[in-house]
Amino acid sequence: MRNPYEILGTTSSASDDEIKRAYRKMASEHSDNPKKMDEINEAYDTIILSRNSGGSGNSSYSHSVESEDGLGDIRAKLNAGRIDDAEMLLDGVPIAKRSGEWYFLKGTIHQRRGWLESAAECFKKASELDPYNSEYTTAYNNISRAGSGQYREQKNEDNDGCCDSPCKICSGLMCADCCCECMGGDLIRCC
Repeated sequence: MRNPYEILGTTSSASDDEIKRAYRKMASEHSDNPKKMDEINEAYDTIILSRNSGGSGNSSYSHSVESEDGLGDIRAKLNAGRIDDAEMLLDGVPIAKRSGEWYFLKGTIHQRRGWLESAAECFKKASELDPYNSEYTTAYNNISRAGSGQYREQKNEDNDGCCDSPCKICSGLMCADCCCECMGGDLIRCC
């Protein structure tokens, strides 16, 4: 493999953020070219792995892929707890090449972030695409059994859940009214 920094159009002195921006730019430009995407993914992985292991990033350009579809390295990142890196690589996979493994990995990312409804949808899709894969069906069955429809995806991280049901709204208003009355005011005039 040639120099991974050249492939991404950066230098070895580039910051991690510059590397990520270069990777995203290249991935969006070449998302329809599987060979080029493999080269871009390999270059990015090589740089990140080298930097995380304390290397300079120039010594070795070898890279191994554990699965046929190239998602083995993404699974390795997930296992290492590098969720953001795994998701960025996963999102670079063209829609036409998204397999059951892709949906399983995406579901795993969502599950680790607490987005259990989305995780269940991804696990279900993975099971539909590859119904004989016991890992996918087990993940879907476990999250379905555990959730039983009780989980919801948090759409807005700023929402603390204080107003997601009428009961909570009424309770909040009653509490506010009590506080106002203690201070000499009246928020809700009942009588």
